[in-house]
Amino acid sequence: MAEVRCRISDEDIVEGFLRPKINGAATANPRFIVDNMEEDLYKREPWLLPQPTDPILNPNEWLYLGKRDWKYLWAEGVDCEGSWMPIEGRRPILSEDSGEFIGGTMRFRYCFRNKNDKATPMHWSNWFMREYRLCDKFGSPIKTRHVLCKITCYHHL
Repeated sequence: MAEVRCRISDEDIVEGFLRPKINGAATANPRFIVDNMEEDLYKREPWLLPQPTDPILNPNEWLYLGKRDWKYLWAEGVDCEGSWMPIEGRRPILSEDSGEFIGGTMRFRYCFRNKNDKATPMHWSNWFMREYRLCDKFGSPIKTRHVLCKITCYHHL
């Protein structure tokens, strides 16, 4: 029997999960989103985060609701072995039906290793993140610590 997997769109992530959570309309997360609001998502290596399996998600993909630390805006995770570095600017999320801006942005981040060892250069890892945030109608991020991240591993380390 063939496996059935679901691709959750960027629009679904913002409108279906992140916005209701921030606005207080959603009190519980779907079973495939890990609520990690108790700690800073960026200060743990991705391979140490909980990795629940769910039949609708890809096997090497996890969704986390977390919080950002405003202390480190560019390089996240300076207190751990790895560091989440943005590799592109924020990209506006558009409605799949109308093509209009829906008030959310997505940014790609890669996890680099050996950040705290200044003698050796940082190395690419197999982990990358899509970071989703809400923003105003002009595209500026709303000042909230909530962020929804989709973390993917190409192969387990």
